[in-house]
Amino acid sequence: MEYRILGKSDLSVSTIGYGAWGIGGKPFWKTEGEDNSIRSIEKAIDLGINFYDTAPVYGFGYSEKLLGKALHSKRKEVVIATKCGLRWEKEEIKALEKRATKESILEEIDLSLQRLQTNYIDLYQVHWPDKTTPIEETMDALMQIQKAGKIRYIGVSNYSVDQMKESLKYGQIVSLQPMYSMLERDIEKEILPFCIENNIGIICYSPLASGVLTGKYDENTKFEDWRGQGIIGNFTGDVFVSHIKKVKEITKIAKKYGKTTAQLAINWLLHQRGVTTAIVGVKNPNQVEQNTGAAGWDIPSNDLKIISDILEERSC
Repeated sequence: MEYRILGKSDLSVSTIGYGAWGIGGKPFWKTEGEDNSIRSIEKAIDLGINFYDTAPVYGFGYSEKLLGKALHSKRKEVVIATKCGLRWEKEEIKALEKRATKESILEEIDLSLQRLQTNYIDLYQVHWPDKTTPIEETMDALMQIQKAGKIRYIGVSNYSVDQMKESLKYGQIVSLQPMYSMLERDIEKEILPFCIENNIGIICYSPLASGVLTGKYDENTKFEDWRGQGIIGNFTGDVFVSHIKKVKEITKIAKKYGKTTAQLAINWLLHQRGVTTAIVGVKNPNQVEQNTGAAGWDIPSNDLKIISDILEERSC
């Protein structure tokens, strides 16, 4: 496993991180049961993955509880990242509310610490921008809990350049967590250059485009979960069909090296300038083992050129 320093922090994180969204289950995913989830975390530790990313909304606290149970005895060996700013009154997607007020954050941090069975969180991230709350208020709350020793570093997720600039007026942010993959590259225009210039580490979420880059779907796939509801990403219509065509071409390249489509996609992402780590969701130990096969090798320059052409749709 390879490790990189996250932004201006002293956190050394594995280039492949453990994304704990999937093991949270409802309302977004189906899990394979608590035992499989716990074993997947234990397998990740065995294979050198030290970065674990979760959020209160993943399973409405369940994901954090699972990590707390599995990582409690390994606390000093791992880097735990969780989030704040999404609240709910009912355990359903439509009830989620962006709330990054000082009052909410001061309440959320203690709930997360309890569920994670720890007295500090290494990286605490604002999950989504809350446009109804001044960023100064949000940062003031984060700085307060940082000073109290409840968190080590502050990060943000899904922020624009302007929102990061505003945040930096009031304190240090060491990371941004954006959606980034072969199929979702919007951050390359403005966000990625800004983060590189300001030494803000990039933590890529959805590096496999929520499963599309595994190669197991085709243009006729209909998603019955949140992916078919247009909440995040492109999983319907002409854009989705275009994605599937690209994945089929990428799969041909992966086979040349005895790699899966997913391994090639993660490897490509880890070699993009500015990227620190990619958090990959898993449900069982086998998936963890498959993910680690994405690290420790390079894609030859000639195939990088072919991949670039595929992604720009010149060969599709």
